[in-house]
Amino acid sequence: MWREKGRWTMLSRRSFIRSILVGLGAICAGDWEKLVKAAEGRAYYRVVVLGDPHLPVRILHHPHKADQEKILAAKNAVIDDINSWPDVDAVAVVGDLVEQRAVPKEYAYIRKFFGRLKHKLWVINGNHEFLYRDQPRPDGKPVVADPAVWKRKLEYFRTFWQLPKRWYTKEAGPYHLIFLSAEGALPTEMGDEQLDWLTKDLAAHRQQPTLIFFHGPLYNTLLNYNDKVNKERTIAMPEKRLHPLLDANPQVKLWISGHTHTPCRNASFAAKGINRYNENTYDIHNDCMDRKKIVTNSLFLYPDRIVVRTYDHHNACWLTGLDREFPLYGTES
Repeated sequence: MWREKGRWTMLSRRSFIRSILVGLGAICAGDWEKLVKAAEGRAYYRVVVLGDPHLPVRILHHPHKADQEKILAAKNAVIDDINSWPDVDAVAVVGDLVEQRAVPKEYAYIRKFFGRLKHKLWVINGNHEFLYRDQPRPDGKPVVADPAVWKRKLEYFRTFWQLPKRWYTKEAGPYHLIFLSAEGALPTEMGDEQLDWLTKDLAAHRQQPTLIFFHGPLYNTLLNYNDKVNKERTIAMPEKRLHPLLDANPQVKLWISGHTHTPCRNASFAAKGINRYNENTYDIHNDCMDRKKIVTNSLFLYPDRIVVRTYDHHNACWLTGLDREFPLYGTES
C-alpha cells in the first residue's frame, strides 16, 4: 500500500510540474528533467539493466513444462517490479532478447512482454538476434547461418525496434550513453563501419563521462571460471582494436555487458579488482533472465559518481554486498 501511495504521489508531482511547464511554454526538455528530479528529491538518473532475457524461455535448457512456467512467471515479475519503481528513467537490455533463433513467434512474445513496461526502453542485439538459421538441427540446437541471413535478421531487429541505426547514443544528464551492435562471424564482434563510428563518437565526447552497452564483455574482466570465458567467442571483438581505443578515451567509465550469463554468486560478478579493464574502465556483468530466480543491476548516475546495485527479484531485496561505487573524478580510496 505504501509503495502504491508513494507512486501516485510522485505521479501527481509530475503532473503538477508538467502543468507549470506547459503554462510557461519556454522551458526545454533538459530543464524539465531537472525539475522532475528535484521534485522527487533525487539527484541521479537510474537505468535498470536486463541481461539476456531469452524470451519466452530457452526450451532446450528447460524442457519441462513446469520449469518453463516458473521461469515465465519470474520474468513477468521482473517487469512488475520495475513498473513499481518510480525513480527509473530507462531500462536497457544488453542483447539476446529472443529465445534462440530470432523467428517471428519469438518476436511476437517480445512485443507482448515489453508492451507491459511503463518506462523508456533501450535495446541492443546479441548473437541470438542474427547468427542462426530459422530452422534448428533435429536435436533442436541452432545452426550458424550465412552472412545473407545475418544481414536480414539484423535489419529486422532494427526495424522491429524502430531504430535509425543499430548503434546509437543517448544522453542522461551529464552522461553520454553508447549502444553497440554485435554483427560479425564471432558472436560478440563489431564491424569496421561501426568501429569507425565509435572512434569518431568518442572523440567528439571526450569531456562527458561515458557508458558503453554491448552484448559481449571486455577481455579478462571475469575469472576463468569455465573454458569459455575470456575467449574470442565470449568477449567484445576485435580486442586488438578496442583495447587502444578505450585506452585513448578515459571518459569511458563503464562497459555494460551480458552474453556470459555470469551469476551473481560467481566470485567475479561484482569484484572491481577483476572487472577493471584498464585505468579508467570497468565491466558491469549482467546475468541472464532465463532463471527461476532473477537478479538485475541498476545504474545510479550521480553528477560525481556512479553507483551500481544488484536487486534480487525473488527475495525482493538489494544484495548490498554487491554494491559498487565508481567516482567520476579523482582517484578511488
